Amino acid sequence: MVPAHTLSWIVLLPLGGALAIFWLPPQRREAIKTVALCTAALPLIQSLVLLFRFDAASTAFQFVEHYTWAPVFGFEYFVGLDGLSLPLLVMSTLLCFLALLTAWSVEERVKGFFALALVLETGVLGALCALDTALLWVFWELVLVSLFFMVSLWGGAEGRRAGRQFLMLTQAGALAMFLALLALQQHTVDPLTSGPTFNLVLQLDQANHDLWLSGTSARHWIFTGLALGCGVLIPIFPLHVWQPRLHRSAPMAVAMLAAAVVAKLGFYGLLRMAWPILPDAAAWARPVLMALGAIAAVYGGLAALGRRDVAVVLGYGSFSLLGLALVGVGSFTLAGAQGAGQLLVTHGLVFGMLYAAAGGLLDRKGHLDLERWGGLYRSAPALGALLTLGLLAAWGMPGLALYPGVAMIVAGVLSSHPAVALACALGLLLAAAWTSRVVVRICLGEPSEDLGDVPAVRGRELGVLLPLAILLVGLGVYPRLLADLIATTLAGLVRVVGG
Repeated sequence: MVPAHTLSWIVLLPLGGALAIFWLPPQRREAIKTVALCTAALPLIQSLVLLFRFDAASTAFQFVEHYTWAPVFGFEYFVGLDGLSLPLLVMSTLLCFLALLTAWSVEERVKGFFALALVLETGVLGALCALDTALLWVFWELVLVSLFFMVSLWGGAEGRRAGRQFLMLTQAGALAMFLALLALQQHTVDPLTSGPTFNLVLQLDQANHDLWLSGTSARHWIFTGLALGCGVLIPIFPLHVWQPRLHRSAPMAVAMLAAAVVAKLGFYGLLRMAWPILPDAAAWARPVLMALGAIAAVYGGLAALGRRDVAVVLGYGSFSLLGLALVGVGSFTLAGAQGAGQLLVTHGLVFGMLYAAAGGLLDRKGHLDLERWGGLYRSAPALGALLTLGLLAAWGMPGLALYPGVAMIVAGVLSSHPAVALACALGLLLAAAWTSRVVVRICLGEPSEDLGDVPAVRGRELGVLLPLAILLVGLGVYPRLLADLIATTLAGLVRVVGG
């Protein structure tokens, strides 16, 4: 038996930790970091308990908690998990915990940084669990505001510009999403009260949609609003313009959270709301979304090849692989959807590891310029080996975690959309190019003259990188660990959208 209210504890514990941090004096930096780390460990442990108690063969939501908390407005506290949200929840709790370890070197405004990181975690976990669309939107906004402050306050002058750009674009998307969710609420009928409802489970049943919502034009507009709100976070080309500046200016822990955790909310929103509630509109938008995914796969790989800053290279590389995930989501095939589901999780693990390793490089020499590094295998061989492993995984090398997902995506679109499959293959070829460039520049060859001594890998860094390395190998060698968890839910979703 799972203890009562476990899901609520998972969602709200980080917020409680953030409140506890505000009671600590700002000069007690180590205490603040320790409280934050211990707080983040608790949802991770609890999410693992749910993982082992989860029934992967069931299509129903599990661990459900359902309370009406504002009946006048139709607001409900309604949370639960299925095979789509649980893997993302476990991944997010793990990466939030490891991101706090990565951020241990932050010494400026420590209290605010670690408190905001915990608030962001609550937003992410709440959005993944929410089965009430108003509640989901509240958690969504919490993520956007937290990330804005973390980028703006700890990213210097360029971070403030990146924060403004991020906030304007994401808030425009969030407004479009809010209007779409409000339209859904107003035209979905609760069979018990005969009134409008934010209840996502009721909205998923087409029988509860009224006559206006059955109109093709209305459904297309609502889908567009949801796609815009989710697309800014994915980010869909060309809504990605905030991404390079954020990765260049923000601390590595923030870039890690943005790329490996927050970006997954965009895909989750599409798969949780837009696809199953409006399957006909999803079919209408399918060619555009697949084309945007193919463009992102190629454009991101080319952009990664042309940059010197490792953080920006990783940002574009992440963008390219997320384009592959968008292709898989839009394929409406079982292989494509399951490949995308696996890729969303493994992408987070891979780029969590890469950003953590990049943070170690930045801590050592204060820069991430590819032209000013070299010979990492000689001075810090363990760090060099772990960085190489993460880059090989990002390449899509067989036997590592990313390969099963990308292989299934290409297989899912090859027969029906050969041009898109070719673009995906080109994106993977470019991934091999930019990852090998980073390995050659940083790990091999002679160190640059101004590099000096590079300290060996530290225990804290091993605490971040080794668990991720084990997962990359484990999920690559035995992908069924993840595939069996998501298969039933995604198979049901593909049936709904007519794949």
